[in-house]
Amino acid sequence: MNGATYYYRYRRETPQEQARLRVVYALTGTAFFLPLQLAVMELFFILAVIAAVYYYKKYGGFRRPTQPLQVPAACFAGAALLSLIGSEHSAFGLAFYCFTILQYIILYWLIQSFIGSKNERLRLLIAVVAAATVVGIYGMIQFFFLLTPASAQWVDKAAFPLLYRRMYATLYNPNLLAQFLLMTLSVSVFLAGSRRRPAYRRVLYGVSLLLAVCTVLTYSRGAWLALAALTVYLGAVRDKRWWLLLLVVPGVLTVYHGGLTYRLLSVFTTHSQDTSVIMRWSMWKSALQMTAAHPALGIGWGEFKFVYPHYNWLIRHAGMTIYHAHNMFLNILAETGMGGIFFFLWFFWGHLYYAGGQGTVRSWQSETYIPELMGSVILVTFVTGCSDFDLFSTQISMVFWLICGIFASCYEEKMRKKFAK
Repeated sequence: MNGATYYYRYRRETPQEQARLRVVYALTGTAFFLPLQLAVMELFFILAVIAAVYYYKKYGGFRRPTQPLQVPAACFAGAALLSLIGSEHSAFGLAFYCFTILQYIILYWLIQSFIGSKNERLRLLIAVVAAATVVGIYGMIQFFFLLTPASAQWVDKAAFPLLYRRMYATLYNPNLLAQFLLMTLSVSVFLAGSRRRPAYRRVLYGVSLLLAVCTVLTYSRGAWLALAALTVYLGAVRDKRWWLLLLVVPGVLTVYHGGLTYRLLSVFTTHSQDTSVIMRWSMWKSALQMTAAHPALGIGWGEFKFVYPHYNWLIRHAGMTIYHAHNMFLNILAETGMGGIFFFLWFFWGHLYYAGGQGTVRSWQSETYIPELMGSVILVTFVTGCSDFDLFSTQISMVFWLICGIFASCYEEKMRKKFAK
């Protein structure tokens, strides 16, 4: 459907429906520009908030969301806000909180409140896949043709002398790019499996292949493990033939001996020159020490970069800035305390419960791919979260919360239909 068709349909709607659709269109723009340009994404997000406020002021609530995971989401936001009490950088912490968690909660609420049909959920997901396609194409151009100094910035030459560059595309960090690719790869694969038209399926599987190759070229070891876990998951919930893709790994190790092979083998080995592994152990230990010193409220949301130098003399002496603990769960534990991590885990793992524990997947009728998609996003985020904290990035977290909001919207509609019978 082209833009003119959307415009004429929009013009035929009632003023109230037009007001709601303005929120939907702004959210679609937000989804598309999330990985491409942060400033443009923020513009669309602000427009969505303004349109939502206008709608509520003139027409009242479109739909009051009642999804059960709203409770841990709100409580986690509250725990993160309370963690700023006593923080030495409370002004910075509050600004960072508004730029991160407050935006995530608003996005989550807007999707539940204003996305009212399976077609609108589908359009949001297509916008995400379209943006990922642009990121993937640009990433391939950057990796093979744009050999800028940043191409080697993320390479540890001492540990991996054959590794010359890593893909970072529009996110300027290979690990952040890898997490984005894994989530959007999940979207494209499950969308492809849900389409009836062969042409749509071929296009989406082609995009999936592009995103998978880009994930490999980020040389993110955590992402490679997550990619393998995603393949196992696809074989379990869709078709066991997906497991045949795992045979590609020994083939690469047998035929190709280079940066890719040594990087992959390093997942299962350790050596003194691999500074990324050594530093992670130090950060994890320090995060636990921070938790022991501040168990109730934590050190404060976004405070890790200020507090960590007090626990590591070498970092303080070198003047380096370490922004997070490189472990999602330990970082949230250290910054928000026991309450924060409790509510985050409730929200995080609650998606698996409501995706798979509330009846069979077939009960989701024409949107059976959404609970499966949600499960895959939780899986890959858990695997990468054990060795990194990619959700530290506003863009990556917004993608995660957007997918969670789509799942919540779908689940809520499923419950309304169930109780209406």
